Amino acid sequence: MVMTRSTHGGGATEVETNAPTRTVARPAGVPGARAVVGGVLVALSGLATFVMWERANGTPQHAYAVAADTLGPGDPVGPDAVRWVRMDLPAGVAGAAFRDGAGLEGRVALAPIAEGELIQAASLSDQGGHDPTAELSIALARERAVNGRLRPGDLVDVYATTRDESTTQVAAGVRVLDVSEAGGTFDGGGDLTVTLGVSASEEQLAIVDAAANGAVTLIRTTHVGRQPRSAASGGGS
Repeated sequence: MVMTRSTHGGGATEVETNAPTRTVARPAGVPGARAVVGGVLVALSGLATFVMWERANGTPQHAYAVAADTLGPGDPVGPDAVRWVRMDLPAGVAGAAFRDGAGLEGRVALAPIAEGELIQAASLSDQGGHDPTAELSIALARERAVNGRLRPGDLVDVYATTRDESTTQVAAGVRVLDVSEAGGTFDGGGDLTVTLGVSASEEQLAIVDAAANGAVTLIRTTHVGRQPRSAASGGGS
């Protein structure tokens, strides 16, 4: 309320007026708290999406050995037999795979490995020398072949028993290249066909003669720490 006085001697007059209301407005361009929180959430969501995309499309850190061509039992796994492919593997699988050539030196395939297949320790023999060799197959009763428990890659000593019942060792440290059931399937019985890598001509002759005229017995020596004959003797003769 405002009081005024007349300049002509009149009395004071009360005049009622409304005082102006002041309003504090937000400056243009400044977002509110709700908008700020929303923007932060959107930014975090975008960052999470980018990280997931990066992991899915990024280059794997490690390269592992895969078969460059199909490998059969007894085939050496040398530098020409593998190629290196970058891939992400679960820890358990990666632990049985090979990330460098040193771990493959001296190993041979124990089972067929397809081209491009990841090479794992269970498919290979223990490390040891393995040179190209002549192959010889003989049929044996299971009890003369470690009860049928021989596997490709095993090392064996070969004993021949002649008709006069004398027994002599005719070969040592020979590598087993293949083992199959003579009837075509492993049913727990029957003879086996065992393929051996035998380079020395005198050993070949002795084994063939014993198989034809007497009996052959194989003694597995894989785990006794000896090298194959071809590696220990530089190829044998």
